[in-house]
Amino acid sequence: MKHIFIAASIFFYAGIASSQSVTDTIEMEPGYAKQVFYQIQTGEKHASPMSQWHIAHTTLQMDNSIRLNHAAGVFAFLYPNGDNSAYDNFDTTGWMNWTMPYNDMKDEKLGALNQQVDKGNQWDFSWGVYDPTSHVVKGDSLYLIVVGNGPSAKLYKFMPIKQDKNGDFIFEYGPLDAKAGSPDTIKQSNADMGMFKYYNLNFDAQLNIESANGDWHLNFSRYYDWVPAPGTGDLVMYPTNGIESKRGLKIAQVNGVTFEDILNAPQAFIDIAESDTAIAAGHGFNLGLTRIGSDWKFFNGSSFAIVPRKNYIIAVPTATGTEFWALHFLSFGGQGTGVITLEKSKIGALNNTDKINSTKITLYPNPSSETIWVNAPNQILRSIRVMDMTGRSLSELQCNDNNVEVNISELPIGQYILEAQGNQGISRNLFIKR
Repeated sequence: MKHIFIAASIFFYAGIASSQSVTDTIEMEPGYAKQVFYQIQTGEKHASPMSQWHIAHTTLQMDNSIRLNHAAGVFAFLYPNGDNSAYDNFDTTGWMNWTMPYNDMKDEKLGALNQQVDKGNQWDFSWGVYDPTSHVVKGDSLYLIVVGNGPSAKLYKFMPIKQDKNGDFIFEYGPLDAKAGSPDTIKQSNADMGMFKYYNLNFDAQLNIESANGDWHLNFSRYYDWVPAPGTGDLVMYPTNGIESKRGLKIAQVNGVTFEDILNAPQAFIDIAESDTAIAAGHGFNLGLTRIGSDWKFFNGSSFAIVPRKNYIIAVPTATGTEFWALHFLSFGGQGTGVITLEKSKIGALNNTDKINSTKITLYPNPSSETIWVNAPNQILRSIRVMDMTGRSLSELQCNDNNVEVNISELPIGQYILEAQGNQGISRNLFIKR
């Protein structure tokens, strides 16, 4: 069981005995033409064309993930004949036999370009190597990027150059016969608080794909994942329609009971989800990218049906604690309509009845304009998350120390929440960026 501690404060669960449920509709359009970012509390939806972006680079400054939009026909092949110095003499002979990596759909930090690490070098992240002195990831790999299928497919050579300390990603790409020229940059400052910053290779443009200010929880999307092949049951990589969750969002699966069972005893199921965190596929909360994923539906031979007694509890962070929402699916229209219906209900809240003011950790300097040090003299910190005053996650870093530096230079001036999770529990403190 995780322990929540806030000095001079009292937490309580506000269970809702007679929760009112809401039915909502997600419209991905025929052929799954759009991905839809969904805000579970308000029901607001933001749709973006599925094919609008090709490459996504993380906005997490302590990470270096580069993901590809496989659903839009974007795939990478690892160049086997040299490093960045071979860019001008890129030879595509036999390219269809080169290694083709895929995004990891369980961990958003493991994109397609993060799959070939040198296990003998702790600073190697596949596409580049981290310099602990400059805090820059320097690119050392070349790729062939294929966009589209068949005769109309476009082929680009792609060279990651570096990821700056501030999170900007600098790279070179172009036609196969092009020489290195002016690099392109995906800017951290243009990310609009999103989980990733996106780029379209055909348009030479950085795009905002997610809801404004990163205000979403679930992404109804299409991606490639390992699924059982019909007839053999062997796992194959195949385009899948499913649901990704926002970084840091805790989701618990609750199987074998009805949705009404959860609404009638919300506190019991919240307690199970909080305490059963070690279970990857049962009741306990889990941070996996596709914790909901695609297995809530199945094809019955003529149409799609919903798996019965399959539910989810979602822990939504707020400025003062956590709201708990139960959700299950009612219908799935498949490729013909792209329409999904779901039922949801707020079933409880973990509220702070006093001002957030923890003495378990210390933030200094506070206020600050560049960095804040997080000091926890009596425990080891495992992760630190910065949130705005509505509880939306803005950045997160993993750590293993009791004194951790957090870069806040990219934040707008204002007041924020810093959540520190250690071996004694979770603490939240307010800080000011000036």
